Amino acid sequence: MEYQPGVCNIGPTQQRRRILLGVVSLLVAAALVAAILVVGWPRWTLVLATFPLYGAAMGYFQYRERFCVGFAGMGVFDVGDGTERVDDPEALAVDRKRAVRLNLKSLAVGALAAVAIYGVAVVGL
Repeated sequence: MEYQPGVCNIGPTQQRRRILLGVVSLLVAAALVAAILVVGWPRWTLVLATFPLYGAAMGYFQYRERFCVGFAGMGVFDVGDGTERVDDPEALAVDRKRAVRLNLKSLAVGALAAVAIYGVAVVGL
């Protein structure tokens, strides 16, 4: 596997870490929703699930796309031979642009999922 600016900045080991982040975040979201429903908090508090759902989406997208937002922000990559610096300013700019898009996509998925959960709770419960 090879580093490709704006395309791939993590290898298999880092990918596994990202999918683990996604799974743990999804479990946290499920626990939060369950706790809100069991405790009887106001239904609007279900929108708080946006945050762990954002983490779940971020973990999944980083895993699937082999691209780490945090690494792009720090200007590094790790495709299997250890963490290395991105020295080319153009490559760094491409990585950071991709990181912003991935962040926005993850936030949108987290927010939409939280709104859907809220809608189901209001209509169905």
